[in-house]
Amino acid sequence: MELRDICKIILDFNKIGITYHVSPDGDALGSVLALLQALRKYGKEAYVISKDLVADNLSFLPYTEEITGEITSPTEDTGVVIVLDCGNEERISADLENYKGKVINIDHHLSNDNYGDFNYIDTEAAATAEIIYLLLQEMAVKVDDSIGKCLYTSLVTDTGSFRHSNATKRTHIITSKLVDLGFDHSAVHSNLFDNKSYAKVKLLGAVINDMELNLNDKVAVMMVTDELIKKCNAENDDSSDIVSTGLQIKGVEVSMVLKESEKGIKVSLRAKNDVDVRKIAEIFGGGGHTKASGILIKNLSILEARDKILFELEKELI
Repeated sequence: MELRDICKIILDFNKIGITYHVSPDGDALGSVLALLQALRKYGKEAYVISKDLVADNLSFLPYTEEITGEITSPTEDTGVVIVLDCGNEERISADLENYKGKVINIDHHLSNDNYGDFNYIDTEAAATAEIIYLLLQEMAVKVDDSIGKCLYTSLVTDTGSFRHSNATKRTHIITSKLVDLGFDHSAVHSNLFDNKSYAKVKLLGAVINDMELNLNDKVAVMMVTDELIKKCNAENDDSSDIVSTGLQIKGVEVSMVLKESEKGIKVSLRAKNDVDVRKIAEIFGGGGHTKASGILIKNLSILEARDKILFELEKELI
């Protein structure tokens, strides 16, 4: 299916719900908010469906105030729900169980399950935002500075500020066009990366202090426990942004952060060179990219989850 086909299908409907994966990151949120604005420019009645609230460091994006966690399922008159940046149905941040309308699945993850009535998966895209930018070109919607800020945020976060290998020539071309729109791209970086609370910085410091190196010092392991969060008087928010710290260590091939939560153990995996952490994540029902993946492990302690993942990583590192 071509992107122009997806465009035609979307424009056939008037009431459109948009959603993303649970615990939305910069790409998921930025892509959804960019598409939300574009559809409204087109005269569509578009809205965001989300079980999740917006993380503090992403709350600077326009229209985040509409995401309250109260709209968790589509309204009866919604003709189509567009799911962005979500590889499988179980991870959608919306209750679609009783929804009778159509679902469009737009994503860039290699592990996408093609769960939609219509699917457009571009694994060459560095972020779902790249696909949304191209979709807006198909729609002939003018990308203004507000939409541009959302898409730029997506690209920055999913490419590790353009340092990851997923950032291609197309990524940089699109980014240059977005920067030309005139929004303050330096302020975007400040909001994303220089906006942590004192308590969170103390928490990250404590996590780093307790970091372990395993499997001949090739795997960095960090754990965020409820006890540590309480000790640092920090909020129980997402601490996965620390995962890249492990890759800064010479000789480390994989960095892993495990975090206790009400739903289970949340795991973030990052790889530096040849290890495919997506394969590891899929063993435990997770997914993502070759160099960046996530897992939710239920019914295990944080130490048990760590040991099971290390067991699988050892096979990859041999």
